[in-house]
Amino acid sequence: MPVSSAPCNWSINTLCVEGWDELPTELQDTATEYATLVLWAATGRRYGLCEMTVRPCGRVCTNCPQGYSYDLYGGTWVPYIWNGTWRNCWCGDGGPGGCCTCDPACQVYLPGPVDSIISVRVGGETLAASGAAYFVLDQQFLVRIDSSECWPDCSDQSLAPNDPNAFEVVYLRGTAVPGILQTAAGTLAGEYVKACQGQPCRLPGRVSNVARSGISVSMVDVDTLLASGLTGILEVDQVIVALNPYRLKGRTRFYSPELEVGRQVTWP
Repeated sequence: MPVSSAPCNWSINTLCVEGWDELPTELQDTATEYATLVLWAATGRRYGLCEMTVRPCGRVCTNCPQGYSYDLYGGTWVPYIWNGTWRNCWCGDGGPGGCCTCDPACQVYLPGPVDSIISVRVGGETLAASGAAYFVLDQQFLVRIDSSECWPDCSDQSLAPNDPNAFEVVYLRGTAVPGILQTAAGTLAGEYVKACQGQPCRLPGRVSNVARSGISVSMVDVDTLLASGLTGILEVDQVIVALNPYRLKGRTRFYSPELEVGRQVTWP
């Protein structure tokens, strides 16, 4: 599943930036783009909600194949893999039989984290978005509860975009930007504006030592700051370290061969 190469749905808080509202719109936009890109990368590229349109491949089935069961005479569990998941089945003591599993009866996998569902269209019908038709488990599984029907076993990926018969899920993927990070981005944008206008600012330069009139001033090497993912602005860097203490470069991901990952509609 493609990963965003730029921040999605970021906004900045410029409450602490004097004269922001009087700046030209083009300068505001450029400063905002600079600040959000820098802090998005510095905090591990984790924040921001990207809208995605995904066609799931098919449902994750929880039915057990017949013939695998609890050994009534030997008294042991019989493990097996079904749809890539290890399970134990049983049918001892005349019981009802079935699989020991925590999976719901009907679910499809969505690349997460899923923040919220915008719409679900299946079989020419747009399901109600009130939560009565479906819900999300573990920020990645879409579970259907509105009827006895399940999601399609297979999704026809050849249907044209916006075809009413396509099985499509539109949702917001990612993590919302914390308010304190929006404020830090506003502060960084304000310093960028000063630098752009040739005014004194707190963005670090490449001077590491200054001696004048018997006074020596040492500055942190900008290369050290960049390697650490920091900006040199105290209140901004405190937020970066608080949200990304281990200097992650991106969101942690895992790949599971048994999950049928749907296709993302990227154009048009």
